[in-house]
Amino acid sequence: MQRARRLASVAVAACLTVGGLSACQREPDVAIYWGSGSKTTIAEVQRIYDDARTKLETQQGAAGQTGAQTGASAAALGPVQVPISGPDVVSVLVSREIGNRLAQAAQVTIPNPLPLAEVGQALALPADAEYVKLYAESRLLFAALLDKAAPGQATDADIRHIFDIFEATGAMQPGVTYEQFKGGVSPEAIAALGKAITLKQQAQAQVDQLGVRVNPRYGTSEVPVFTENGPDNKPLSLVSVPLTEADASPVLDAS
Repeated sequence: MQRARRLASVAVAACLTVGGLSACQREPDVAIYWGSGSKTTIAEVQRIYDDARTKLETQQGAAGQTGAQTGASAAALGPVQVPISGPDVVSVLVSREIGNRLAQAAQVTIPNPLPLAEVGQALALPADAEYVKLYAESRLLFAALLDKAAPGQATDADIRHIFDIFEATGAMQPGVTYEQFKGGVSPEAIAALGKAITLKQQAQAQVDQLGVRVNPRYGTSEVPVFTENGPDNKPLSLVSVPLTEADASPVLDAS
């Protein structure tokens, strides 16, 4: 009995260390830890992902029937390609929570009703998918917060980070050097970036205060603070708060 108690004490002590706390929180069925309070399970992340996939399949099936009636081949539609992943779902869940908390403090509100049809079209998802609603809320919250954010100082590293994103995603002409890119950035864009840096710091503080921890399997999860449309009208996250370690292994879908 005494040996068992000693082993239990060692286990508790291990959980009180920085590394031990991280290891003890890595439960296989949890996607998001909200400090010492609630948790979001992997099953919940999967449910939101499956909801988007099911409604996309229904939408595509309806399009296939319409095409068949007009003589088009339903087979030409191909398998459903879900344009989101598990990390995307985790990102939007955390972003909405952080955005709501910051908005309450700043007395910021968002439009009601939400522009779900427009957002769904931009995401290539049905407007009634739960993910679309979560995404719309989070992006509108951060857009409103950005408008109200205090001016900040954008560093050369901040500008270079955006250059690297544009270069990696093909969002600018090939061959453009960093010096050329920086020279073409307007003062208004620099000011907007500075405000985004201020908002990023506030979002990071909220993440830390809540004790948010994300399962490493969702390695690319983040809180997007400032986004712009990139190639194919896909949103590019230019300023964000990462939610996992840099060397975490991402997953491509929710399962």
